[in-house]
Amino acid sequence: MKTRGPMVRTPVERIGKAVFPVGALNRIGYLQAEKPSKSSLCLRLAGRHFSRFFRLALFPLLCIPTFGYSATWVVDGAGGGDFLTIQPAVDAAGPGDSVLVRAGLYRGRVNISSDKDGLHLIGDGAPGSVIVTADTVAIRVGRTDPAVRIENLTLTGGGVMGALFTQEAKVEVVNCIFRDNHCPFQAQGGAIDAVLHSDLLLEDCIIESNTGEAPGGVIIWQSRGDIRRNVFRGNRATWGGGLEMYHCDTEPVSYIEDNLFVDNGVTDWGGGLFIVNSSPVVRRNTFYKNNQPGNAAIWVLGGTPTISQNLIVGSDWGVYCQTHPQYLPSQPVMGCNLFWDLMQGQCYACPNLGTVIEANPLFCDEATQNFSLCDNSPALSSPCGRLGAFDAGCPPCQGDPVKPTTWGAIKSLFR
Repeated sequence: MKTRGPMVRTPVERIGKAVFPVGALNRIGYLQAEKPSKSSLCLRLAGRHFSRFFRLALFPLLCIPTFGYSATWVVDGAGGGDFLTIQPAVDAAGPGDSVLVRAGLYRGRVNISSDKDGLHLIGDGAPGSVIVTADTVAIRVGRTDPAVRIENLTLTGGGVMGALFTQEAKVEVVNCIFRDNHCPFQAQGGAIDAVLHSDLLLEDCIIESNTGEAPGGVIIWQSRGDIRRNVFRGNRATWGGGLEMYHCDTEPVSYIEDNLFVDNGVTDWGGGLFIVNSSPVVRRNTFYKNNQPGNAAIWVLGGTPTISQNLIVGSDWGVYCQTHPQYLPSQPVMGCNLFWDLMQGQCYACPNLGTVIEANPLFCDEATQNFSLCDNSPALSSPCGRLGAFDAGCPPCQGDPVKPTTWGAIKSLFR
């Protein structure tokens, strides 16, 4: 609902590109002291207050989207907007429109259909104040391009296909929280499913305490994704843990950068990141204690992912390369990575390890999960630039010396 302001008293009034007699607009409650929003006027035109002639004449001018114009529809469960719930607002919106959702708890599935290209669904208020929940999937997005943007929402309680499901869709998900969602089916994420030629931008989100068969958090399945600056925390699954890339080798390259993976666990394969027949770029991430016994921070089952500039701390294995006759060879391209406090080793069955730095990364405060780096961290002075997801965040602290090495040097110790 747009902000209202005073108008000039003239015999006619202009709304957008249309000019109307003031008397006619008064018939639908258009007061000379204030100018209604486009969305409010459309709702009145659709009602009984206007003759059939004027509905037919004015609705195309005002209520059918035109190039270069976008409207904002307000959802307020307390009654202060255009709609009380989200789905009617999405239904009313045209391509490129915005649906602004005010603080509150909103129950029920939201379906964004394929004719809503470029729709913006935005929470209004502090992070965590706009909550969307449903027993099945909270938000489903059909085939859309330009991208649908979902911003500043908390999605929780999804129980069949997680909280967000996209298929053949371009979707941008920014500053959202996905918490306590569940999916009981294999190859569907507990929090997010981006499947079958979707294109997902996931930035600055928290994905935590979600559960599933495979994975617990997010799956990118025969799709691509830009996964940046997110926190994957405390997700649980049989396979996959926090994030799974599944059969994405036929899609354009995906980027997994500057994320924190902490305390994600599985009962079989995975840990923090599970890569299946996929070759994403995995760069500048921090992996901390992502494992059940015998598992790894990063598990590769087919593909040639690029793994570089990561901090991998506190798991059994750092990177685990599994061979299976039904999958591509597991041949990660290893760059420069820091490994520390691993129970089993840095890499299992990997063709090479690239440049290894084996040293305490010197986090500011592991106990409070502050994974910024002390000023004297070896992750800030490596030969290949900053390692991990975070920059310096506290003064120098005590730690172990840096020891960069290569796979060849390690093998030479046993000759």
